[in-house]
Amino acid sequence: MNNPITRYGADDHHQEARSPIPGPPPGQTDATAHRGPSEAAVPVPPGRSWTIATSDGYVTRGYLPGWAEEDPSRAGVRPAELRNTLHDIIHRAQFDGQLIQVARGGYGPGEQAWVLAGAIECIPDPGDGTRPIPVVNIHLFDDYWLTGLGPDELSVFTAQLRAQADRLDHDVRPRLIAYRADWSTHHRKPTPSGRPTG
Repeated sequence: MNNPITRYGADDHHQEARSPIPGPPPGQTDATAHRGPSEAAVPVPPGRSWTIATSDGYVTRGYLPGWAEEDPSRAGVRPAELRNTLHDIIHRAQFDGQLIQVARGGYGPGEQAWVLAGAIECIPDPGDGTRPIPVVNIHLFDDYWLTGLGPDELSVFTAQLRAQADRLDHDVRPRLIAYRADWSTHHRKPTPSGRPTG
């Protein structure tokens, strides 16, 4: 849904709207462009509008997706802060990752930490000329993220995860079992033997 940000003046006669952003090819929407069989039934909550009003009476409205977790609506914004306020708007829907045991530097038992969590995000007013469109940002670990993933990039990443999971399950795990058996059979605690020389 193309919903340009619209500004209304205090006298309700001033109106400034952005030119509609080009969409996908005719007959195809963003929601269907990369839709697979299981994705066709995903419900999208109905959206509404957010409103930001300045202290001198100007109002800016934009589309607030139903999936967004926060409403950025504000009142009493100083006119000089309006531009930055609009730039700061991010529509976000977070998703869980996996809780795993990690050890910093590879030492010690480590501690549990969430990895591969993230969010679907959309910045309605990017300010850099890019098209505002929902993307996926994935938190790898610590302060490392995969950012700006579209449907195609997300598909590539999930394929990599599946490939890695298959590698761990079908290659690494059998080798681990075999190596453990070999180790258990042949390993003996090192003991000094012979007389020291030198």
